[in-house]
Amino acid sequence: MVIKKIPVGALFVLISIIAAVYPFIILLAIAIGLCIILADTLLKRITQFLFAIVAIAAIFGPYLSFPGMGGLFLFRIVLLLHFVLFLFEKKDWQFLKAIKVPLLAIGSWIGFSIVTLIWSQDLQLSLRAIYFQLESFYLIFLVVYYVRQMQDLKKLLYWIIPPFLLSIGVGCYEMFTGNHLWYSSLAGKGYPDYRPTGLLTNTNDFSSYLSIYFPLFIYLLFQKNMWWRWLIALSSMGILFFLVVASESRTGLLAFGIMLLLLIIKLFSKLISGILLFIGINLVSIFLLVMQLIGKQEFGYLVGKETSTDQRLLIYETGLNVAKESHFLGVGIGVVPNYIFQALYGTVNIPDDMQQTMSAHNFWLATLADVGILGLCCVLFFFIWLLVYACRQFVNEKGLLTGTSLSILIAFVAISIGSSSIFEMRVVWLGVGIALAIVHLNLRKKEEKI
Repeated sequence: MVIKKIPVGALFVLISIIAAVYPFIILLAIAIGLCIILADTLLKRITQFLFAIVAIAAIFGPYLSFPGMGGLFLFRIVLLLHFVLFLFEKKDWQFLKAIKVPLLAIGSWIGFSIVTLIWSQDLQLSLRAIYFQLESFYLIFLVVYYVRQMQDLKKLLYWIIPPFLLSIGVGCYEMFTGNHLWYSSLAGKGYPDYRPTGLLTNTNDFSSYLSIYFPLFIYLLFQKNMWWRWLIALSSMGILFFLVVASESRTGLLAFGIMLLLLIIKLFSKLISGILLFIGINLVSIFLLVMQLIGKQEFGYLVGKETSTDQRLLIYETGLNVAKESHFLGVGIGVVPNYIFQALYGTVNIPDDMQQTMSAHNFWLATLADVGILGLCCVLFFFIWLLVYACRQFVNEKGLLTGTSLSILIAFVAISIGSSSIFEMRVVWLGVGIALAIVHLNLRKKEEKI
């Protein structure tokens, strides 16, 4: 491996400066020294192994952290270590040729965000937001870079589906007992709360997670068509439906319904799909009506959240006004929650101990107000490109896999207009990376046939 002396020297100087404040950074210097000694082949094996840890740790989040240091967990440590080692690895950029345009689009979004640091009124919030952007982009990049064939995709699914099933088990435990794990936002309230959060922090995040990863579970389950697999699929679908309902997330329920619709279309013929959808819609309608008549509160949030809806509309109006006042150039990445808090404080019920920020609850509106129309166009281009190719493959290609990628993207779109923390959700961006990897594999398959 050829060593470039100037970049390596500059990196060591930077690490020595940072080490004065954060001594643990010296571990990076040791890692760099090791990767200089190691051969390319061994280095690739190490980075591939670290990618597996990154994928698994992304789901567990702060539950794999040092005691008392919830912000410094395994995912972030391994992701940083992987980035350092990857700098010295010989890259195969040619493999990403088919998706370089969407990757450049999301990279441009980060570029516009960095530019807004010039006029940002809160650099701490902006730097924090840029970190999450870089984290999300690198996570997407890792998935599409390492998933080079179908076998790699299946291997990735075998890594992330067990934590998914564990999270479902935790959600069921929460739904029946009202108790929660220590990093859940519902823990420590002093009274039972039967809304599930699983391995995530809040109910909206959990319902989003279920809607995005259930298609991957179904795809992995139906690698072989056996009757007992159908039994597992139907049982798990019922369990997830009740978990999503119990989470009281309307966008999560919408995403789950659309996801099931797409999976049914791919699993069955058009006639059978139509019959199943007709029966399913009628059964769900009757079930909801019966629950309403007998006074069950589990479904009351579908129509009984007038206060929450009004508050969301006020948040959206505030976000749009912030974008207009900035002449659609943005007020600085990550700063909009501060504006929303200031606008809503005193008009809605805000706890006294709440931090001085409030989410826009809309990823697209927050992006517009944060980085302006140019930044929003970059994000929209990425997702529109991905959605167009996923739709084409859904229509033209047979098999459950193309339905999986489209289901993930539709779930993301549904969730993005209601979730308060999608910007920081590792599991969501990991799912987006998987959807992009599936589209990429199909594009490469067509290129090879030509």
